[in-house]
Amino acid sequence: MKFGERLKQARIEMDLTQGQVANDFFITRQTISSWENEKTYPDISSLIKLSDYYHISLDILLKEDVGMRESLEKKEVSEELRPVRRNLILIDLILLVVLLGNLFNVFKISGGFLLCILLILLCTISALSDLNNFDKSYSLGLKYEWQKYISGDKGKKYALILPTLFVIIGMVLLMLQMMSVGLPFLFLGIVFFGAILLKNRKK
Repeated sequence: MKFGERLKQARIEMDLTQGQVANDFFITRQTISSWENEKTYPDISSLIKLSDYYHISLDILLKEDVGMRESLEKKEVSEELRPVRRNLILIDLILLVVLLGNLFNVFKISGGFLLCILLILLCTISALSDLNNFDKSYSLGLKYEWQKYISGDKGKKYALILPTLFVIIGMVLLMLQMMSVGLPFLFLGIVFFGAILLKNRKK
């Protein structure tokens, strides 16, 4: 018997609804449904709680379920990738400070070097997006309204903020006849838009 089937059988035997279990675990009913249908899997902490809650040993819960074991392995990999994510965010912040310094004439950057900075920024943001998608593949579900607002289809709107800013800044700089700076901003903004739309279309 698979993991989801064991959970559902145990819940039915205890005469509980998905909503009752969700309230006891402080998560949404959709999350319980997702676990029982094996669309997502709980993390190790929730797995232990489920074992105690349903009085089923971890060995029985995990037995013959490859998907559950793969999910736990993915969780371990994600923990190891946390320093990578922090470093990518730090790099992005440094690059943004450099770009803002150039924009407000704190210091001057040549056109070629500026283009390299923008390309690096694009690559790091893309990497962060991939890491975020990796995390979402085993998430516990959404409980609060603010989480729902910045995820899913609505969250895609937030992804468009950066390319929109790049395009606006690029157009303003072109209007000010700062071609060497404005064109890279405009070009990268368009590339950002294309990459986001292409990624969403694939999904």
